Amino acid sequence: MKKPHLEQAYGYWKELLKPTDTVIDATCGNGHDTLRLAELVPEGHVYAIDVQEDAIANSRLRVSYPHVTYLHQSHTVLPKTSFKLIVYNLGYLPGGNKHLTTQSDTTLQSVQLAQEQLEVGGALSITCYPRHAEGEIEEKSLQRWFGQLDPQSWKVVYHFWKDKCPTLFFIYKFKN
Repeated sequence: MKKPHLEQAYGYWKELLKPTDTVIDATCGNGHDTLRLAELVPEGHVYAIDVQEDAIANSRLRVSYPHVTYLHQSHTVLPKTSFKLIVYNLGYLPGGNKHLTTQSDTTLQSVQLAQEQLEVGGALSITCYPRHAEGEIEEKSLQRWFGQLDPQSWKVVYHFWKDKCPTLFFIYKFKN
């Protein structure tokens, strides 16, 4: 079964990225998004971040390209570089502890930091899972925050599927 939120996100990434871009997978989980990003920027660099050791280990097993750097840390600490795309796939680690989830306060801290380091012409890609309590809080917090962005500098696209699939935000940066 196809996952429309992933297909939509992957389409945006493919359209946006060039082979030499620098990107961040801020919640690398089991490495699926890290792999997709590594394939899209073969001459660039991917930073794969996760707070859980299991996630880093799972991602390393799936993706062993030399242009991927793994960082076992919170997504509130981003590499000191500019980047073209940052990807957040929020929620819990599939196959892991469902009670250990991303939190709206740290997600908002990370997104605010990402906003400053994002290149003009770059984007934030954020998948939310509002079916669980913290996921719903995260999604609503992000909606409020993105609603405050200057429309002269940012374009916010929000995809919501009727069957309550995960939702997707794609936020383009037009100017500083």
